[in-house]
Amino acid sequence: MASRTVLSPANRKGGGPPDGSQGGRAFLRTTDMLPIIDFSGFRTGDAERRRAVADEIGRALETIGFFYVRGHGIAEATLAAARTAAETYFRRPAAEKLAHERAPGRYRGYIPPIPFTSANAVEGRPPILYEAFIVGPEVAPDDPAVASAAGLLWPTPWPAEPIDFRAAVTAYWQAADGLAMDLLRAFALSLGAPEEALVKHFRKPLTNMSLLHYLARPAGGARAPVAHEPGRDDVPPHYDTNAVTLLAPGAVGGLQVQRRDGHWIQAEPLPGCLVVNIGNMMECWSGGRYRSTLHRVHPPLGRERYSIAHFATPDYDTRVAPLPGTVKGTAQPPEPIHAGRTLAAFVARFDPPVSDGEAAAEGS
Repeated sequence: MASRTVLSPANRKGGGPPDGSQGGRAFLRTTDMLPIIDFSGFRTGDAERRRAVADEIGRALETIGFFYVRGHGIAEATLAAARTAAETYFRRPAAEKLAHERAPGRYRGYIPPIPFTSANAVEGRPPILYEAFIVGPEVAPDDPAVASAAGLLWPTPWPAEPIDFRAAVTAYWQAADGLAMDLLRAFALSLGAPEEALVKHFRKPLTNMSLLHYLARPAGGARAPVAHEPGRDDVPPHYDTNAVTLLAPGAVGGLQVQRRDGHWIQAEPLPGCLVVNIGNMMECWSGGRYRSTLHRVHPPLGRERYSIAHFATPDYDTRVAPLPGTVKGTAQPPEPIHAGRTLAAFVARFDPPVSDGEAAAEGS
């Protein structure tokens, strides 16, 4: 589940039209593509090659904040096993999955089907429903970091079935987490900082990974199918709040990214590639040079959609602030971000509201 903030670009400096529209209509461009960057040179190359790849990434983050990465070092068999395990898990009976449901205030375990928004149903559009399973780094309940992270760092409640679920998902987690750390090293290098300037904040990280299943929406039925209108029957546009996101899309696409001019472009799955984007924390670390970008999902009608999203998030008490030298001249620096409180605000959206009576009882 994404660590996301639903905002209008109008609320951010340099944002496009509030709804990606011009003249009252939204435009979706299908001919543009995100940059494709081969990361193998950073992983295995000399200092000169590492610098060249870092600079290429920097240009992508300055212009759109998203790119495809290939040569990332994650074996296709590792990713395929995790995908199979996730899809098999989501086909299990609901009662089995609910046995591992996420506890209030924590961000690990199963999230049963919930709508992204109910507004679509008013106009005859079936709501977008998804379910998720959230995993995190291996940690013991008595680890001191658990107590200081307000429930955001917690052991994953692994199910016993499918039998290979934990092993397959953990193997991909470890590979994705290693890639995320290497990407952060490249980001730091591209900003003129030491390579370890960012990863040093990921000792006991709040990083989480979402196995996502978008349920199929009916394509027909009693009502005539409603044609897709960009912005009308999508997951609400949002910015990720974490540092860097790695998306392993399934065969069914639907991800759309907003360009700086307000147009939306498709980010279709590409063989051998993951989709990388930065969140608000990385934008802050860059002094605003790199931009967290609005994106949304439009799951096709009549089809299930699966994806795996890894959200690299620093340690709970990390105060994210611009790296030295990233804010030039009289530019206004971004406001610092507290990593733990930011994630806690997101997780709280999944918890039921507490009534005045309940709040009073809890305080007695």
